[in-house]
This record gives sequence, C-alpha cells and structure tokens, in this order.
Amino acid sequence: MEKVCEYEGSSLWGMNGGQPESPDGTLLVYAKKPDLEDKEKQITEIWICDRNTLANARCVFTVSCGNHNGPSATFTDNDHIVFRDIINGFSAFRVLNIHTGEVVYGPIFGKESHCAENGQYPFSISEEFLDKNPDYPELNTCGIYLLDLTTGKIRRVADKKTVYDMVVKSGCTPNDHTTSMSHVQLNPSATKVMMRLSVANCPVFGALGCIDLETGKTHVIPDKPVHQLWFDDDTYMATRQYYDGSKIEMETSRIQRFTPNGECIETLGGIGNHIDGSPDRSYFVGDRAYPGYPADIFLYRRGETTPIATFGGQNFQNCTWKLQIHPNPTFSRDGKRIYFNHPVSENRTEACFVEIDDLLK
Repeated sequence: MEKVCEYEGSSLWGMNGGQPESPDGTLLVYAKKPDLEDKEKQITEIWICDRNTLANARCVFTVSCGNHNGPSATFTDNDHIVFRDIINGFSAFRVLNIHTGEVVYGPIFGKESHCAENGQYPFSISEEFLDKNPDYPELNTCGIYLLDLTTGKIRRVADKKTVYDMVVKSGCTPNDHTTSMSHVQLNPSATKVMMRLSVANCPVFGALGCIDLETGKTHVIPDKPVHQLWFDDDTYMATRQYYDGSKIEMETSRIQRFTPNGECIETLGGIGNHIDGSPDRSYFVGDRAYPGYPADIFLYRRGETTPIATFGGQNFQNCTWKLQIHPNPTFSRDGKRIYFNHPVSENRTEACFVEIDDLLK
C-alpha cells in the first residue's frame, strides 16, 4: 500500500467510480485538507501530481468543502478537471485548466456528478439553486442538465415534471426532496442518464431513475441497490443490501449487475458497499463500510463472492462515520491499481493505492 503524498493533514480521493487519473494515465488529482474536524473553514486544496512517480505535485485550486467525497475532483480530459466548492453555503462546481489555472466554466451552482462522459458533464438543479446562476440563465428550472465541455453549452435533458411523472408511473410517491437528485451519471456513450431519487415509500434506500436521452423512455427501481455505477451502456453495477428493521445487513450484501428496471442479471462479487469494476469488468472491488466493522476493501474475481485479496482494514469508526471518510475504492484506468481512502487515526486519513497486477492471474 502506498500513499499519494507525505502530509501532516489529510489527503482525499473523490467518489467511487469518479476516477482520479487523467485519461492518458499520466496524472492524478487529489485533495489535501488540514483539519477534518474544522466545520467552519473546511479549507481544501486540490493537487495534481504524476501518476507513476507521484512527483511534480502542485496545488491548482483551493475550495471549501466537507469531508464526504472531498471536492469530488476528476479529470474531464487531459488538460481539465472538474470539482466541487461550497460558496456562501451552497454547492457549486468549476471546470479548471490545470496548466493555466483558468476557470473555464463556473462556478455553476448545482449538484455535481461522478464524472464526465463522452465530452458531457451531467449535473442537477434543485430548488435552492434556481436563483444562484445569473450567468447561466438557462438554469431556470429544476432538472438534469448536461454541460458540453467543448462548447460550454448547457442542455436540459429532464425537468421537474419528467422526474415526477417517472416516479408516479413506477408506483412510487414523490416527496419534498424528489427533485433534489444526486449521483447523476451518464452511461459511457452519454445516451442515458441515471440518478438517485428520494421517494416517500422508499425511506431507507430511495429509488434509482434512468432516462433514455434518445427515446425519452424512463425506468425506476424502488428500494434501489446502492452506490450504483454504469456497468456498460445498458446495465448497472451496484450493491444489493437488505434492511432488517434496525440496521442494514453487512453479511448479506452482494455486488450485482442490474437492468434499469431492477432485474438482477448476475452476481459480480461478495460483500461490498462502495464499489467499482475493473475497465474490462473482470474484477470488482467493494468496501466493508458498515458501522461497527473494520472498513476492509475486498477484491473479487467476477462472479465469486470470496475475495482474492483484502486491503485497508482500518477500524477508526469516528473517522469513517462521524467525519464521513468512506473508502470509495476505485480502479485505475488500466485496472492494475486500486485507489482508496485510508484513515490512519480517528481524525486523519490518507489517499492510498495498491498495485494489484500480480493478483490478476
């Protein structure tokens, strides 16, 4: 196991599946935060370094953000990154040229997504953001939007009515937070978008929505599997969990593959929570981020529920839960490395990785 930097504070990766590597595999983006317990300033620096040597590290921007997923920084191409900031109490994102330091787009007030796909960056606008974007008058209604990273044009692909209609059609009941969509993600070809939906009749897991941007067809999975990512253009990978009335069970969780209607196609791995799949979908990784357990990270061969390797293993419950440092394991672009957050005390964490090439036999 190796850490991305030497630092007296904490270092952080972003969301699972968010990908800290540049598309050409030469650079990494990560965050540094002096104090995880400082809820006032929450100063966080965004850093770039060489992927292979970890050398040439430099700070490219400073934001304010919480600990959970840090600033969610990812590359949009080899020259630009996108990341979250909190400005006057509201979430916003920017797209930055890492060479010149120029903010190309933003700040745009809204909820950021996991990553860009096929030149498009998806995000959502809920009620609290409607009057926050005078420079972007097209953001005038709740919904899901795509930012074209080449032209800067913004296109709305779903409005409030679309979201409410798909929820009601599925038999779910909208609530006051239904339009506060999160985990908006495009499939690899950017032809479908999925999102987590809050609905009244699924209080534990919520619902998972999907909209086909070419046909307009919608899908909803009530009581959805969690920490979903696209498996391919048409199906999801996610963790199926079960609630026993008092807690979410750890032992029965499984990494599985689903259709947009919620049909389980196959079991991909065993116990997990936050997950990812290798680029060729031959291996899967999931963390045991459940209260009361060490936050181990398990590596699985596709279809096997017994891990072939275990990493991490820290048991700092305060750091994992109160300070919200979730492991968020993520494969590298070549599938030979796994990135994850690794707490080293109850108030400090390190952005780490392990090389797994020798295990992939």
